[in-house]
Amino acid sequence: MVRFVDFREREAEILGLIVDSYIKESKPISSAYLCQECHLSCSPATIRNVMVSLEKQGFLSHIYTSSGRVPTKKAFKRYVESFNPEDIIEDAAVELDFYSLPSTNIEGIINYTLDSLTKFSGYTSLIAVSGGSGGLFFKGMRCILNQPEFEDINRLKHIFYILEEKVDAMHNLLSDYLDENIKILIGDEIGLDEISDCSLVISGLKEEKINFALALLGPVRMNYIKAASCLHSVNRQLKEVVEELI
Repeated sequence: MVRFVDFREREAEILGLIVDSYIKESKPISSAYLCQECHLSCSPATIRNVMVSLEKQGFLSHIYTSSGRVPTKKAFKRYVESFNPEDIIEDAAVELDFYSLPSTNIEGIINYTLDSLTKFSGYTSLIAVSGGSGGLFFKGMRCILNQPEFEDINRLKHIFYILEEKVDAMHNLLSDYLDENIKILIGDEIGLDEISDCSLVISGLKEEKINFALALLGPVRMNYIKAASCLHSVNRQLKEVVEELI
């Protein structure tokens, strides 16, 4: 019996595969690549037709004369909307040891948390603190330098400008997300023009005397499952140690 495949279902499947492949490869994805690497049952011609349709809808774009396509911000937003909470929780494999620190004061905990977020996620980490040792703290700018999107020096300047000159704006932005749910802001959703070609993955921690907003900053081509899973795991363990200290 031949199974009927709805065209919209096929579009969603292929768009998801293109986004996954682009995150991995950081280069335009062609129909030939999808056939070879993803072992799709449909023909290359069918895949090309689907890609044309997705491009017309604004989910894909061409880069130069390449035969491949690149997912747009609209595609990444659709991709993130399809996540299941279980995907994030199950992928988390971060084990921290706050009690090995020489001193478990707030400053030491913030530094260790930032180092751990950067180490396990591969992205620049930020923490906005309200109350106690309030302020905006960040580490891992080297991770930005490792992303091909930021080989353009002007893009780098914009990120440094935000973190050095618009500290209050970034602090206020992160502090709007103090619940423990994962929030993903892509491109213009961030609300800061200078980093509208970036994404933020955010999770918060609200205690009686102090609040933390943890975030990971990267290109729109982030590995969102990995970033969100890491943030979820670190935030959960941070909550445990903060509740003991305060």
